[in-house]
Amino acid sequence: MCLVLVGLLVGVVLAALPVAAPPPISMRIQGQAFDRLGSPLPIGTPIRAFVDGVDYSNGSSVQNGAGTYSLLIAGNSKTNANVSDTPTGQEGANLGDAVIIAAGDFTTSANVFQEVISWSPGNVVIANLNLGSAASTPQPLKIQGIVTQPARGGNQFVFVCNPSSSTVSLADYYLELDAPGTYQGVRFPLTGVVGAAGIAREDLPSPAWITSTGDALKLVYRNPGGAAVSAGGRDIVLDRVEFNATSRGTLSWEPGNTTLGDAAAPGPGRMLERDASCTDTNRPSDFALTTEPGVASTSNLTVGVSSPTPGQTLPAASVVDLAWMMSDDVFQTGYVHVWANVTIGSQTIPVLVDQLGATTVRWTTPDFTGTAILKVEAEDPFGAHASATSSFAVTRQTPLALIVAVLIVIVIVAFLVFAFLRARKKEAPPPTGPPPMPPAAPFSPSTIGPAAGAVPPAPGKKVCPRCHTAVNAIDATCFFCGYKFPDATPPP
Repeated sequence: MCLVLVGLLVGVVLAALPVAAPPPISMRIQGQAFDRLGSPLPIGTPIRAFVDGVDYSNGSSVQNGAGTYSLLIAGNSKTNANVSDTPTGQEGANLGDAVIIAAGDFTTSANVFQEVISWSPGNVVIANLNLGSAASTPQPLKIQGIVTQPARGGNQFVFVCNPSSSTVSLADYYLELDAPGTYQGVRFPLTGVVGAAGIAREDLPSPAWITSTGDALKLVYRNPGGAAVSAGGRDIVLDRVEFNATSRGTLSWEPGNTTLGDAAAPGPGRMLERDASCTDTNRPSDFALTTEPGVASTSNLTVGVSSPTPGQTLPAASVVDLAWMMSDDVFQTGYVHVWANVTIGSQTIPVLVDQLGATTVRWTTPDFTGTAILKVEAEDPFGAHASATSSFAVTRQTPLALIVAVLIVIVIVAFLVFAFLRARKKEAPPPTGPPPMPPAAPFSPSTIGPAAGAVPPAPGKKVCPRCHTAVNAIDATCFFCGYKFPDATPPP
């Protein structure tokens, strides 16, 4: 009974798991292969099938003197709804894909047949193959090097090598990327020429034309067409390089990630490069990581803390900005890894963990009074290290300090208000006074006398006949009304 129950449980679990569709049946192409003059190709001549620059065939070759061949082409596993079973990597041709057939694997030559076959699972196609015209046959150029993160910044660039013995015009070729769901992504036309056994540098249009953390780059021949044209007139992928970062790689989608295998992604100041002979075996091992041309193999890095300065006091339980400066003689600082920690007593508090190019971080100070140390550490892509420290104080705000601060603010505000009102007062126009009085009629001393009932003036005094005010006898003018005494004697 127990065994029966276990069996039922296992069956239920298995039924709940997704079931992958079986791989599609390979397509078979067979017939005879001929050269440009109509003669059978020699025994052992490789016959390969390519989709978007990837060989999905079984590595067959010409079997006899009649040029007989038989080729199997694998397909990409799909569900009944035509959805890929392996969306992170393409394993073969999809239904309807154009299959280009070559007399070789593009490693040392690029002889392509005129015939193009549309892939379909389980089909058997009888096809005699005829090499395309020499005018439509490309030279076997290669992608020699890829720089996705130049040390000093700027646009990415690629090197193209020519292993042939003749000069080649690069105007007949272009670089192309895949994009999710399509073989034809963005393109970049090449220019100039590359000499026999030479290398040419091609600057790409932006700093991020290639995804630096993982991508698939193709070198494509622009087919000129014409009679007996290779690949039915279609453009031909001569070389393909897939690369991925060792961690967090981004080449994980169809049709970019294929069975070709991934080389390591070049980091800042590095180049993904073939050897000097531009050897091609269609394996990731064809490439190695080397130093970017023109860049020193070693570097010097310096760091200095700018805030807080040594001995500075920061308020407790407050948000502050910690800041520092960096300099590197090889790399732009955006490539430098940065860590920052604050040590209080025996406790170390990470405030920044492995951030590229960071020069500041916002931090909330703890609620305590004491001494703390900020330490900033940095490392550039070549492994150069640098660090800097700054010792500072953290202090709680006391109530007295708060009161003093408030009083200072009040005094400052009062002073500003006073200054404002004073400025307004100076700017105001003077007040308008009463209209001036008309001048008084002249008085005649003969007609003006002391007022009736007036008290005689005291000795040394005299009375003004106009306002009847007693003034000093020696005054020539009345102090109160301005009357001039006719008989006044000027003082000695």
